[in-house]
Amino acid sequence: MITSIFNGDVKNSNNLWLVFFRCSISALTLINYLSLQFDFANIFSADAFITPDITNALKNPLLPSIYSIYRNLQWFCNISYDSVLMTFRILYPLALLLLLAGLFTRFTALLSLVLQLTLLNSMDFYTYGFDEFTTIALFYCFLFPVGFDYSLDKYLFKKQTDTGNFYKYLWLLRVHICIAYFFSGFEKMLGYNWRNGESIWKMIHGYNVLSFINLDFLYKTPLFLIAGWMTICIEMFYPAFINFNKTRSYWLSAVISFHLLIAFFMGLYFFSALMIVLNLTAYYMPFMEKER
Repeated sequence: MITSIFNGDVKNSNNLWLVFFRCSISALTLINYLSLQFDFANIFSADAFITPDITNALKNPLLPSIYSIYRNLQWFCNISYDSVLMTFRILYPLALLLLLAGLFTRFTALLSLVLQLTLLNSMDFYTYGFDEFTTIALFYCFLFPVGFDYSLDKYLFKKQTDTGNFYKYLWLLRVHICIAYFFSGFEKMLGYNWRNGESIWKMIHGYNVLSFINLDFLYKTPLFLIAGWMTICIEMFYPAFINFNKTRSYWLSAVISFHLLIAFFMGLYFFSALMIVLNLTAYYMPFMEKER
């Protein structure tokens, strides 16, 4: 029963969703990384706001950080921290560019994932939801055959890929997204902040990118209460409605609108863009005509 719900008509889907996934994730991750360059020294350098030795003390012990790699290299060679940092600064965008082009796709996806985890473990105080979902997306770029077409691997090495079982990867991605949305909505329902609209009110007034818009005149209306419950319903009922043909387009439109509002009011542009890419990958691109 569960398999049939998540499968839907994926066996007849367009496999080019894998190409869209590879290109969108690598491009978005690269743009996000480039946006950090203005504050790169303040986050990662030896003179950062929070120095690397302090950040390293609080890092995940199961994963390396730039500082821990630098300390380990000191046993073998006399290399400066700045040299190690510059290596990461150049290697990470290079790996993302190769992934975008589809050259040595699986290796560059793995390299991008390892470098991204290392960078995140070196800036734990500055991470948020976008970074976690980027890790998931890069892992799927490594796991899925995203370089099967429209890639340098295809044109240089003339590899023939059996596309008959690609729907299994789409099934896995859908299940993961559905679980994420359901429990996000379930967690919101457990507290009173979303059920009474307080979280929506705080979202708009706590950090409003469009600070010139004043919505105080709406405080006596049920708008924020309705918006809170709509958020809960969109997320909790996501698995139920987006996996059926008759309701998929409506629920997909609602979810995309929801993330556009997050970007519009909260300024979480990269997070919203990433979630929209994941939704389009799982529930829109597989059903587009190849010519389009």
